[in-house]
Amino acid sequence: MKTINNNANPPLLPKDDAHWQRLIAKVQAMTLMDDIFFNCFMEDDTAAMQYVLNIIMERHDLKVISVKTQYAVPNIYGRGVRFDVLAIDQYGREYNFEVQNVSSGAAPKRARYNIDMLDLRHLKAGDDFDDLPETYVIFITAKDVMGYGLPIYHIDRHINELGIKFDDMAHIIYVNGENTSATPLGMLMQDFQNADPAKMHSKLLADKMKHLKSLDEEVCKMCNIVEEYVAERLAEAKAEAKAEATNNTLNSIKNLMKNTHWSAEKAMEAIGIPKSDYTQYLALL
Repeated sequence: MKTINNNANPPLLPKDDAHWQRLIAKVQAMTLMDDIFFNCFMEDDTAAMQYVLNIIMERHDLKVISVKTQYAVPNIYGRGVRFDVLAIDQYGREYNFEVQNVSSGAAPKRARYNIDMLDLRHLKAGDDFDDLPETYVIFITAKDVMGYGLPIYHIDRHINELGIKFDDMAHIIYVNGENTSATPLGMLMQDFQNADPAKMHSKLLADKMKHLKSLDEEVCKMCNIVEEYVAERLAEAKAEAKAEATNNTLNSIKNLMKNTHWSAEKAMEAIGIPKSDYTQYLALL
């Protein structure tokens, strides 16, 4: 890998390590359609975000004043959410950007939930509902998840009986990554799916990608982020598997108790649950 780092310090990457070489190769193959790379790419970069936003919104005047990546919104009543990118323009409008290679990640109910979680951050007791900002949840998807062959889909609420817009100022947009036409949006989608900055249309995006993929310290940072991401996903998968196993066992206990009129302890003994775990399941019954 060619280095354009002029720093006299030795390279940060252990280039003789096979594991690191695999990570480096993975980083070099990443595009803006990879959510990890997209997050790192847009972190604090109002210029790049502004460029993308104006093309998607078919505007030239929008100015992004804030960009936050991996922005977490906790929910004390249930599931929280972590936005890929949250941008705010000069009018106070908020844009949640999500890139999705898998269609299931851009399900309509996820868009609905993201809209709700954007609102949840704002109002406190006694606040006026008019204080809620205009919001956009924007999914950039690898496939045409809507399936109608359009380059972009704008979703808003309507009053069915009147056929007019119900202006709650909450919007959902799906950008179809399969659209690679010779239009500004189509060329943006080409850039989003291109791993080689030399082949990108936008100089702004190409320069940023070259920076992230050429400097040793940036590549090292990306490798570490990939490792952390994989570790987090593995931990989440294990936790989900454990929760599912616990739920299945709990259902078995309940079914035995219902069908045989056994006590919880006898049902657990019949299933073969270790006595050390009895307290855990008794608390869930």
